[in-house]
Amino acid sequence: MFLLLIAAVGLNLYPVLSTEIVNVTAGVTLPNTGFVERLYRLDCGHSLANDESVWTPGENVGKNIEFSSTCYLLRHGSDVLMWDTGVPEETIDDPKGWSTLPSLIVYHLDRTISSQLAEIGLTPSDVTYLLISHSHGDHIGNVKLFPDATVVMQRAEYEWINGAPPADANLNILVTLARELLGHPKRLELVTGDVDLYHDGSVRLISTPGHTPGSQSLMVRLRNTGYVILSGDVVHLEDNFRRNIVPGLNVDKAQSLASMERIRALMAQYSAVLFINHDKQQTDRLKLVPQYYD
Repeated sequence: MFLLLIAAVGLNLYPVLSTEIVNVTAGVTLPNTGFVERLYRLDCGHSLANDESVWTPGENVGKNIEFSSTCYLLRHGSDVLMWDTGVPEETIDDPKGWSTLPSLIVYHLDRTISSQLAEIGLTPSDVTYLLISHSHGDHIGNVKLFPDATVVMQRAEYEWINGAPPADANLNILVTLARELLGHPKRLELVTGDVDLYHDGSVRLISTPGHTPGSQSLMVRLRNTGYVILSGDVVHLEDNFRRNIVPGLNVDKAQSLASMERIRALMAQYSAVLFINHDKQQTDRLKLVPQYYD
């Protein structure tokens, strides 16, 4: 059984996912009775960075590395959920690409979210909930494409991007961009810690701070596939995960290591597989919309 550690509703008090998020005392277990019917992977961009050592400190200095950017769509009953929104759609028309940190990394887009949703008979207006792993631009680039969706993110993340500017110049650039891309959603849910969204074990936000103060991962339960953990940026590469390597841009190394260990424990407890958002070698092996996991 999954242990719900902390759950707290944030602004506006909109009911999340047709149910209420409530405080639950540590030690209380919730039933594992629900399933996500379908999990789709969407291609939300790819990028080329000019110094891999930013993600592997002390190694691969000055070496180029290509990353994937991935979004996911979940079907749970009549609900449609998006996990992250990727690189801005406008990038598809820009041969120069788009960047969060121009001196380090450039993103390109081959397919828009809108066109991929259309492949499975959906439009952006059908998406009612956006679950945000964290606020970096390659993860929230299309939030404004879903103006009527409820945006669900960690309170710590929201307060970080709207608080005092970080002293680190690169982090300040990322935070400034995050405020612009997030904007002011009409429906915003700020949560704290772990949240079992349906109270049935099917969709679980897992607090994994370290990359940013309010980073989170997502664990979903599928009837045939079993448990899948969507990494957010708790880890960028399989090798980093195996060797406990923390990227230089992470805001807290100790929290990053603890969050990776937490994901390992969940993988062992639930025989879960980990889909690593930015590991292109792994991502290229996964099913892509209109194919899905069930």
